[in-house]
Amino acid sequence: MAAVAKDRPEPEPELEPEPGRGVRIRGFKERLKRAKSRAEAQPQPPPPPPSSEGRDVAKARGEVPEAAAVLLAAAHLLLLWALIQLSLRQLLLLGPAGPGAEQAGFSAHTARKHLQHITDFGPRPAGSPANEILTVNYLLKQIQKIQEGSAAAHSIAVDIQRPSGSFSIDFLGGFSSYYHNITNIVVKLEPKDGAKHAVLANCHFDSVANSPGASDDAVSCAVMLEVLNALSKSSTPLQHAVIFVFNGAEENILQASHGFITQHPWAKLIRAFINLEAAGVGGKELVFQSGPENPWLVQAYVRAAKHPFASVVGQEVFQSGVIPSDTDFRIYRDYGNIPGIDLAFIENGYIYHTKYDTADRIPLDSIKRAGDNILAVLQYLATSVELADSTQYRHGTMVFFDVLGLFVVAYPQRIGVIINYLVAVAAVLHLGKKFSTSINHGSHYMRDLLYGIGVTIICWFIIFVTILIVAVFVSLTGHAMSWYTHFYVSIVLYGSIALAKLILIHTLAKNLYYGVSLIYLCRSTKWTLLGLGTVFLVSATLVCSGAFFPYASDPAGPHPKRISLQHTTRTFHDLNGEIIKRDSGIWINGFDYTLMSHVTPHIPEINHTIRSSCENAPFCGFPWFLPINNFIRKNWYLPASEISPKTPVAFKLISKYKMPLQSMKLTFELTGPSHMTLYIRPLEGSFIIGSSIGDGTSLYSSDGDYFVFYSHGLQAPPWQFWLEIQTLEPTPDAMVTIAVASHYLFGEDQRTADLIALEKRFPEWCVISSWSSSYNLFVF
Repeated sequence: MAAVAKDRPEPEPELEPEPGRGVRIRGFKERLKRAKSRAEAQPQPPPPPPSSEGRDVAKARGEVPEAAAVLLAAAHLLLLWALIQLSLRQLLLLGPAGPGAEQAGFSAHTARKHLQHITDFGPRPAGSPANEILTVNYLLKQIQKIQEGSAAAHSIAVDIQRPSGSFSIDFLGGFSSYYHNITNIVVKLEPKDGAKHAVLANCHFDSVANSPGASDDAVSCAVMLEVLNALSKSSTPLQHAVIFVFNGAEENILQASHGFITQHPWAKLIRAFINLEAAGVGGKELVFQSGPENPWLVQAYVRAAKHPFASVVGQEVFQSGVIPSDTDFRIYRDYGNIPGIDLAFIENGYIYHTKYDTADRIPLDSIKRAGDNILAVLQYLATSVELADSTQYRHGTMVFFDVLGLFVVAYPQRIGVIINYLVAVAAVLHLGKKFSTSINHGSHYMRDLLYGIGVTIICWFIIFVTILIVAVFVSLTGHAMSWYTHFYVSIVLYGSIALAKLILIHTLAKNLYYGVSLIYLCRSTKWTLLGLGTVFLVSATLVCSGAFFPYASDPAGPHPKRISLQHTTRTFHDLNGEIIKRDSGIWINGFDYTLMSHVTPHIPEINHTIRSSCENAPFCGFPWFLPINNFIRKNWYLPASEISPKTPVAFKLISKYKMPLQSMKLTFELTGPSHMTLYIRPLEGSFIIGSSIGDGTSLYSSDGDYFVFYSHGLQAPPWQFWLEIQTLEPTPDAMVTIAVASHYLFGEDQRTADLIALEKRFPEWCVISSWSSSYNLFVF
């Protein structure tokens, strides 16, 4: 039509001699009238049906039906889920092969026997006969057998270390730690001619009270025993030594590793270490910490490990302090100034540190893959050039992650920085090109980009607020933590409302402005939104009605509620040593958000009327085992009879000297059970300027109170320590308040008749950690 019109142009209308505005308008109206007349004279084709037109337009835009888009999104999510499961579940399958098939290397069956023997001794707190005698004797017996069967190319030396010492640590807000006569079993495997350098492998055989500690950390010691056996039988000589530390006081907040690395003569040989830990039960052992620096160590793991599994994200999260936990890695890194790798089992953390942490719950496949990895990495390091002079390879930090558990990608952090900068430059250049093109063609790329960014930010903000509102509403109904046992319920509840909000906001953006994504390629989203809304309403109704109870006692997959019970007697003294208050009760702490709300129907006495109040005393006058008082909102104090331990606490001031600069040096003596905690509060106008605890110059303070953790092995003399206190007044009446708490974690003093009777009343889905304790406060 345009070509025809160009060949036969219409004659221009005659205009008036003066080119006024009215003349131009009349000419335009005449042309419009003639064009309309010609269009009406031509036959018009029938208009297509509306639905066909819509489909053609949608097809032209590339839009797809709503059902197809939903199926595509579902397939995408299913693929992601399958890949995650593949990564988490991928274990080495042993099949029907028996122990004889493993004679050439690591034997998982032998390691499992070690694990079973160790856990058969029961809970193994440091200082208990189960830990200090039974487990130590078993390990020494197995090491002796390994010595006797060792190949001629190797030399094996064994040392039993009983260190004493003190240090401060900025964990849980910071506190000081003192230990005496704890146990380390140290084994050195080296060439016959000796070695100047060594790699360290570390595990701990002690456990928390009331748990057999199969995963944390008996399985690691069982693996290390078998790795030692496999290395000792190899006919190939090593270039460097391998030192195995079986430490007996890790659960005492890393005391045994500190005793080894700061005091043992073999410690000066160590150039790198591998620490074996657990934050769950079974599964794949994850490399979640490395360094500091020394990228060659991660590269050694990547090259040597048969079944690698690693993530630098775990390192960032763990070292950020978000997770209230720590490992011996910190001690070897900070006090030994040596690089290392931290590995831990991470699956099934629900039963970590509970009575369910038993040997039968750790799959043989998990033991096998862990043993294969540790053996291969130690063999590699014990023959590596880098270990001999690691200072040459020290600088740089590694970025590392595995791909579906198949292999590990690792590269220096500086390469990652370069990649980030290159991506940023490429993005700037791309945007600059887009901006210049849009200006030349009259489009609005900048406006569209800013609009898209704004929609995305608003979308995520609204989703966050919506999920927060739903979570608060569920909590107000008294049915929080349904996800604890029913994980997929939380996915459905919060995922449906989040996805609905996402689709709704972008659908509005499409209708009001433009389309540029998968959602915008859909012709309509009304049925999707209706379906998601229905799913949300149904799941919210079920959750808020209590259909999904948060805890489970199923032996095959327990999801227990953790509760701590301490039967304690509290005694408060004044400056003259007179008792001003004395009471006894069972102190109750719940370690999750629901506190005692689900327990009260079973034990009506545990209600708001016995909520414990904060005394005007260090740590509120209660026997905290660790300084976690700021993490727990509420606790309860149920009246009970007095405890009568056979090893009571004895605390006294043995000397008081006036020092220069208006300070006083107070020396104290303390005796009691293997675990005690001290809480120190300087009174107004007094300041602690020195002590024999920690680093000797200062203590960590938590809200004005100082926390000291004390432990000893089987036997220990009275502990003497001193504080130097400076006062504003020349002769103050009182300078400091000191409280001593005792903790009876094993033996006949651990559980009283009152504790046993109360424990029996708790429902099966509760896991109780109980012991007796005392709290004695003094003023000096």
